[in-house]
Amino acid sequence: MQQTQRGYRWMSAGVLLMCLTAATAQEGARATQQATFTSQALHFAQQVDELNLNEVYDRYKLFVVLRCKDVPVEQRKTLAIRIITGDYPNKPNFQWREGKSGAFAAAIAVLSHLHMEDTSLIPFLEEYLPKWERVVAISEEPLPADLQRLKQRTAPNVQMARALLIRLKAVQAVPEVKSAADLERRLEVMLKEAQMTRQEFQQLCEEFVEGWRHRRGMDIPSRAVLANYLLEEYGRMLFHYAKSGMSLELAAKNADTSIVTRFWSARIEMGRLASQPAKLIEELLKQKGPALSYGQLLIDEGVQVVPLIMQRLEAIKNDRGQVSDTGMGLVTLLQVLVTLAGESALPYIEPFAQDERLWLCHYARQAKEWIHEGRVFGFYADW
Repeated sequence: MQQTQRGYRWMSAGVLLMCLTAATAQEGARATQQATFTSQALHFAQQVDELNLNEVYDRYKLFVVLRCKDVPVEQRKTLAIRIITGDYPNKPNFQWREGKSGAFAAAIAVLSHLHMEDTSLIPFLEEYLPKWERVVAISEEPLPADLQRLKQRTAPNVQMARALLIRLKAVQAVPEVKSAADLERRLEVMLKEAQMTRQEFQQLCEEFVEGWRHRRGMDIPSRAVLANYLLEEYGRMLFHYAKSGMSLELAAKNADTSIVTRFWSARIEMGRLASQPAKLIEELLKQKGPALSYGQLLIDEGVQVVPLIMQRLEAIKNDRGQVSDTGMGLVTLLQVLVTLAGESALPYIEPFAQDERLWLCHYARQAKEWIHEGRVFGFYADW
């Protein structure tokens, strides 16, 4: 009897210990949820005119400011316009050495996302497209002073900007979207504006992909480049409406080629994931590669996802089996946390600096170093 009672006491002590451990974990989760984190994006937005955009890590900070919803929408729009009109950066004697084209592409991409249904950008694009065309044209005729300055201060991607204008005209023509069929009507307007048939559009998209696959983008015809940017612009619309909860299988299935179908289906899936940050984090952890597009979706959501990331890292630090065998999705998640939270990320990164996967250790230690050096990571800012 005494042995039985002693056994019960041990069992009771064990249960109590388990309850205390669970309670401690729950308290830690609640503490993380209740904690407030300073947005690095807002901090970078305050110092944006001091950034040296010839330094890659400062360009990454610029991309965070452009994309992150922590920064007010109008402030992001204004910054993007400044970039593509050559008004930013505006330091005296600043001269671009590298990164000029990336800044332009990131600015156009964010304007596309922020003007999904807002056509007010059309007059501006119609005014500047001829200027950008002259700036990039090969000609012996000297440019007037204003265009010469524009050429020095920015690197226009004319076809990317034209695709945005074409999509906005389609929004203007089909202002209300209630179903995937309305998006199909917008696509028809886009192709009409671009003077492409559906078949030609699909062929040009295939030609673009083949050009990248075999020639790394060299000598791709301009119409194929435009078709690719139209593909991306329509993909952003699919992303936007999928994120809002609209059923869009029809919009992807109506495409007739595998390249177009796969691309648009991926954008729809990204939209669905973006509407559920916790699920997005789970999907990221499963990835065997860096999955920078998933990382960008989390950056876009801003500091509100920081508690979710911290809770997930806390949960898996002693159970690495929840992570893909390569650990690269986890690496991207650590980099997102560094970029959004800065020094607050350190306690959550430290456990992963020791792991049998040496590359995971390397990236975790790199993340710690970058925090101390005030750096952030780059993701997929031009999609």
